[in-house]
Amino acid sequence: MKKLFVTGVPVTGKDLVGRKEELKKIKYLLQNGQSVVLIAPRRFGKTSLVLTVLEKLRKSGSYVSDIDLFTIINKRRLAENIVEKTLENKKVKKVISRIKKGISDAFKNVAIRQIIEDYEFVLKFNEPQIDTNRLLEGALDFPEKFAKREQKALYFFYDEFGDVAKLDGDKIIKLMRAKFQRHSNVTYIFAGSHESLMKELFIKEKSALYKFARVIYLEEIISSDFADYIKRKFNEEGIVISDNAVKIILERTRCHPYYTQLVCGSIHYLMKGKKSVVEIGDIKNGYEEAFISEKTYLEKVWEELTPTQIEILLRIVLSRSLYSNESNMNVARTLKSLQIKGIIKKKGRGKFTIIDPLFEEFLKRNQ
Repeated sequence: MKKLFVTGVPVTGKDLVGRKEELKKIKYLLQNGQSVVLIAPRRFGKTSLVLTVLEKLRKSGSYVSDIDLFTIINKRRLAENIVEKTLENKKVKKVISRIKKGISDAFKNVAIRQIIEDYEFVLKFNEPQIDTNRLLEGALDFPEKFAKREQKALYFFYDEFGDVAKLDGDKIIKLMRAKFQRHSNVTYIFAGSHESLMKELFIKEKSALYKFARVIYLEEIISSDFADYIKRKFNEEGIVISDNAVKIILERTRCHPYYTQLVCGSIHYLMKGKKSVVEIGDIKNGYEEAFISEKTYLEKVWEELTPTQIEILLRIVLSRSLYSNESNMNVARTLKSLQIKGIIKKKGRGKFTIIDPLFEEFLKRNQ
């Protein structure tokens, strides 16, 4: 299936724009036993980047696993997912669900019977009264035992790791550190969207995961990489786009991975079968189409803000003083809350920027 300006799902291979240096660095660190923390705003391509690295490692003969903590609702599901994802390296899926349905039925599958014989811990998921904390402890150690027995390096990816907080976070993080620091066959990758929260987990000295992993901040994609990609994709569709047109697009999207793909996709949708050259008007129309498609999301972000937060954001957008008619303490508190929400980031002493370029445009239109 041909993919053109894909949004909303992870991409790998030729559809991953740029990131050559990041790919090289992360792969190098992991192969040398260094766990990694990847921090970037939402829709910045963290998952796509890590999945591409994992695919390269898999092709080189290693085992890989990944879990999105955003989808995990409790500690038992976390334990189940850790074991399931680890065992998928044996080309067998849904082992735990089959075990839970009944041992006799599970044993009818030769591959599952072999897994149970090799890893008796899996049978514990059939015990309805087993303590969830004990189950999770065993699950966190399972990838290490699996990798050691299989004599393979295993790279385990926890996506949206900040969501661990909803699962009795402090205790789980301390448990993870106690377990992970003893693992020699598994290397970990953690990714998160909220910079301040991820810093609390991995950079704050009192955190259990302090200095456990190398922190990497993911920035916007290099404009030249995105420009080459945009021209190639439009040319594949028989559409000519000038360097100046590409520059205008990237200025509007600030090279934000998701929004650049979204705007380009909107331009293509409006032009397909009608025109063969991208003009300034097409960019304007495509941008508006993209903006409208995101309006529900942007309104939701707006509605979740307090009046004080909105006021501070408008001051940032309009380059006004942040401390006008407000105490320094109140402003600092508001700025901190906006950073925790992942809406702004610090760009220098006393300077902040709106992370989401379309939300910045939304603010301008609602001032």
